[in-house]
Amino acid sequence: MSILIIGALFLYGVFMFYISYVSSKKTHGDATEYFVAGRSVGPIALLGTMCLSIWSALAFFGYGAGLYRQGVGYFSGAVGAYFVGLYAPTIQYRLWILGKKYGYITPGDFFQHRYNSRIFTLITAAINVIFIIPYIALQIIGVADGVNIVSSGRIGFWVVVAILTVYIVFHILKGGSNSVVNTDIMAGFCGVGIAIITTIIFIKAVLGNNNGLAYATKIITETSPNTLKATGEYSTWYGILGLAISAGMSIIAWPHIFVRSYMAKSESVFKVMSIAFPLLELLCFGQFALQGIWVGKVAYPGLTGVATDRLIPMIALNYAPTIMSALLVIGVFAFGMSTADSQIVVSSSVIQKDIFREKGNEPNTLKKTRIWIVAMMAAILIVVKYRPALLVDYAYKFSAPGFAQLVPAMFGGLYWKKATKEGAISGTMVGLAAVLGTLFINNPIKGVHPILWGLTLNTIVFILISLVTKNDEKAVSEIVDYFDTIFAAQNNFQHKIILCCIAIAFVQMIITPYLPNIILFGWMPGQVFNYVLLAFEVSTIGYFLGKNRFKATEGKK
Repeated sequence: MSILIIGALFLYGVFMFYISYVSSKKTHGDATEYFVAGRSVGPIALLGTMCLSIWSALAFFGYGAGLYRQGVGYFSGAVGAYFVGLYAPTIQYRLWILGKKYGYITPGDFFQHRYNSRIFTLITAAINVIFIIPYIALQIIGVADGVNIVSSGRIGFWVVVAILTVYIVFHILKGGSNSVVNTDIMAGFCGVGIAIITTIIFIKAVLGNNNGLAYATKIITETSPNTLKATGEYSTWYGILGLAISAGMSIIAWPHIFVRSYMAKSESVFKVMSIAFPLLELLCFGQFALQGIWVGKVAYPGLTGVATDRLIPMIALNYAPTIMSALLVIGVFAFGMSTADSQIVVSSSVIQKDIFREKGNEPNTLKKTRIWIVAMMAAILIVVKYRPALLVDYAYKFSAPGFAQLVPAMFGGLYWKKATKEGAISGTMVGLAAVLGTLFINNPIKGVHPILWGLTLNTIVFILISLVTKNDEKAVSEIVDYFDTIFAAQNNFQHKIILCCIAIAFVQMIITPYLPNIILFGWMPGQVFNYVLLAFEVSTIGYFLGKNRFKATEGKK
């Protein structure tokens, strides 16, 4: 087993480093190529790198564990991510236009242009770096723990950490985002394919050949019925909403996702994103749900606490053929690495360009950026040493809410003329204080996610302070007025209908705990069927929304 796993990792490394070598030739000391892949990424490649930058090791091992602990209500995090597809024609498309027009590289480039505030740019940079370090560390912890368990302890935790560290650092040093994007395509096929194959094998091995999922549903209904319905922390609309925003809707503000808006080759990329992303999210996370709940609850019905994070590796070790265990390791390795490498490239560019404002020649800028990549990796390994418990919970309760505090300033900057730097600074700082206070000190209403406290207070303060302070008229003219002119003809009755459909889908998501939960098709609870239905609804809405938005550029073509 150990030899097979090491061999599989070696072969994956060979393919990965070959792709990195080819990608580095394209970079040639060009900062635009290094940081945003030359703004030339096509539809399939950008969809792949977007998905893989979100679907991390936390998803591959941790998400099934989270569902095992919390039940189907926990799937609302993945459902929240369906709506990321709708950001493609509304947020990412606008950022792409601005990125090409003004040469944006980092998230701070947009915020500096829109709010003309060095202080706010430094705040955004600090958020992007501080909250990303523990998130990357969790990728490495998840991969290393999984490989250690699948190999029955023969491959040590720190051996895997060392391999992954070498792979990540040397993979991105030369090629930067070009290396990340190109390997994400390979990682996507590997990861999703392996997730589907392992799910099929787990179901067959644990549940048997006849009525496997129906059999599991019967067992779970008898032993832990609350698992198959939105209960506990996710038994209310605000419980569902908090996780949906934290694990899904706020993803657009995560720095490595924000920057992918600049990478697209053309607007056709965003057309594909708006339709395909919700369905891919359902396909991938649906596998983790089947593994974590229907297989996990039958195979290991009594796990609690940190032991649940080892659920999927234990199923692989005890139920899957040896070759499948090795493939599972490759899958989690691909998912974990694809998220970590893109996050490190972006955070190092933020340090170099937003904090230190490097203005030298491009080769010198890239040289210093590579130094920051190594320094970031060292800081991440320090966090790895302390191994925070409950991987997914930690990421969605700490890192994601921190990134989310940039959402009001981002939306306001793109759509609201009255948004000011004073409003952005004060709102973001109040939001951060609310998140950290309700997470670590006291949450006054149990069940209200820290992200809801942060975003609610952030938005209120942002709006109120903006209303009594003066905006930057030049920035408003170059951004908000510019887009109002482009989309004037598209803001019609059809667009209003589409917005109403989005609102209906949103309400449908948050009322899930109150829906009937009869068992459908012999195994699927009604609330889960609602989640499945929503993916197709949001994908359809994305098609019509994209069709409406992209009319703006058809004449110019």
